[in-house]
Amino acid sequence: MDSRNVFAVAAKDIKETFSSISIYGPMMGIPLFFSIVLPILTIYVTMYAAPSIAVKLALLPVANLPANTLNKVSFMSFFSLNVLGPIFLTIPILTATVIAADSFSGEKERKTSEALLSTPISKSELLTGKILASLIPTILLTVGVFAIYGSIIDILSHGSFGVYILPNAEWLLMLASSPFFAAAAIGVVVIISAHVRGVKEAQQISSLLVLPVILLPFAAITGFADINVSFFEYLILALVLIDIAVIALSVRSFRKEAIL
Repeated sequence: MDSRNVFAVAAKDIKETFSSISIYGPMMGIPLFFSIVLPILTIYVTMYAAPSIAVKLALLPVANLPANTLNKVSFMSFFSLNVLGPIFLTIPILTATVIAADSFSGEKERKTSEALLSTPISKSELLTGKILASLIPTILLTVGVFAIYGSIIDILSHGSFGVYILPNAEWLLMLASSPFFAAAAIGVVVIISAHVRGVKEAQQISSLLVLPVILLPFAAITGFADINVSFFEYLILALVLIDIAVIALSVRSFRKEAIL
């Protein structure tokens, strides 16, 4: 495998993705909007609803803090991680889906597939380059959004309660799991793109991947699942196994002619 060909394909696809505001606009705008608005929502809910909700959720108090801040700090930590955290896990899935769908199925719509296939590039180089073109921007955007959200949460929590909420071990493991979510999404898009005609079909079908993640806040609130360090360790292990299976299947199903 020639790495020059791989990075040439990746660079071409990344350039095409960020040359159309209709693609990168929603892909970047919505996560950045969430990373700014959701911390403000968190502190608002914490200040006005935390005491009563914290009692219902039976949150553990944070040590070495004044008694009048225990419920609010505990609630803010719980809300940031268990309720809003899974929302941010949808970002790598949706971002990778948008880029990968445009990268594979978009070749058909832009009529650029024939020129690409006429170059002396192997199937493995083409597939690896397109996977990197989806994975690299996804990871960078996800890290940026997590950093912005965490920074604003800390500014608000320190200003209100004198403590920093993030990052903690659970938050860092949640961030560490995002590339594995993205890889699974990309693998699914590769498989789907071989059987659909355009970008919209690939995006619509692949977007179903966010459904299990959206259920996480409900599982945490109802006590069905504890979103803690052990949870994310098992989650990452499961995602690694899923990624291996999905990527292996995508490699077997991918054909260069599928993007014609």
